[in-house]
Amino acid sequence: MILNFCSYVQWVPGSDVLVAQNRNNLCVWYNIEAPERVTTSSIRGDVVGLERGGGKTEVMVTEGVTTVAYTLDEGLIEFGTAIDDGNYTRATAFLETLEMTPETEAMWKTLSKLSLEAKQLHIAERCFSALGHVAKARFLHETNEIADQVSREYGGEGTDFYQVRARLAMLEKNYKLAEMIFLEQNAVEEAMDMYQELHRWDECIAVAEAKGHPALEKLRRGYYQWLMDTQQEERAGELQESQGDGLAAISLYLKAGLPAKAARLVLNREELLANTELVEHITAALIKGELYERAGDLFEKIRNPQRALECYCKGSAFMKAVELARLAFPVEVVRLEEAWGDHLVQQKQLDAAINHYIEARCSIKAIEAALGARQWKKAIYILDLQDRNTASKYYPRVAQHYASLQEYEVRDSPFLQHEAV
Repeated sequence: MILNFCSYVQWVPGSDVLVAQNRNNLCVWYNIEAPERVTTSSIRGDVVGLERGGGKTEVMVTEGVTTVAYTLDEGLIEFGTAIDDGNYTRATAFLETLEMTPETEAMWKTLSKLSLEAKQLHIAERCFSALGHVAKARFLHETNEIADQVSREYGGEGTDFYQVRARLAMLEKNYKLAEMIFLEQNAVEEAMDMYQELHRWDECIAVAEAKGHPALEKLRRGYYQWLMDTQQEERAGELQESQGDGLAAISLYLKAGLPAKAARLVLNREELLANTELVEHITAALIKGELYERAGDLFEKIRNPQRALECYCKGSAFMKAVELARLAFPVEVVRLEEAWGDHLVQQKQLDAAINHYIEARCSIKAIEAALGARQWKKAIYILDLQDRNTASKYYPRVAQHYASLQEYEVRDSPFLQHEAV
């Protein structure tokens, strides 16, 4: 719906212009493909019809006992007629007589789209110039020069020439289609040049690899240099990694402030793990960046469990810390389970902390966590395992909960039964 309270609507005969009435407003859409662009005039009566003839179009409105004619813009109407007829030259001529307004701008856009689809490239170039799209206009001008030269040399329109078709695909940002058009004509270097101009080096190198181009290595070096010149160390590192140069990749990752990527690469390459100085450099960068868990992984991989455990604890990676301690430092397991529980409590994960406190034999903390998590059955279970002096101060809280539920009979807990007597 483009208009509410519509009492009259009619197409102008032989055009795509729409006329409608909305209360005391006469609304005209000279370009229905841009419904937001509407020309509005105030009227004091009702629209009763349209009359077209003698080179003009009028909307007839009854105002009291008289009929008033409102004349429409014939130039804009003629544009729609020319578009319907596929006469884009005439449409261009009409638009060139008009000042640039929101309505005419929408028409230039419509004409640019239609003329491109019809491969009337000179008209499309004129449209983009009118719209102020300088880069597109220049690109089309160069494309037209190619098409015109082909037409002079071989006849025809020249728009079916592969370079013209490829450039039109590029104009639509359909670079894969442009590549396909080039490669169908074995124009490998033209496809590569296109990607280089766009700084799409990956696609350029992929074309060179697929076609066995002799400049492949030169392209790779050029790509790497461009990445370095534009300070894209991470992408340069990925390029070096893909080419098997792990040391260079790690150096670039560290330079880019990405020690985690460097660590990931080292963890998967035994020959790099053997480089003690390199590993120390990476772990130092990880610790500096507070990436303690990843540093712990690296220390554990090079069989330095003490440093690994320290890093896991600093990074709150308690699952890994406990698993490592069970193997290397069994005496530390109880302390770590308690620390794990403390960490979970800080994270408001009281329910998850209960079992870790039980493993750490921290009964009071386990009870507090169970009560805080409202895990009453767990709390009673833990209380039943404690001496009376320890457990007695928690009975009122448990009893108050069950009283609120009107569960006055306590069957499961010996201590609660004793207290209830």
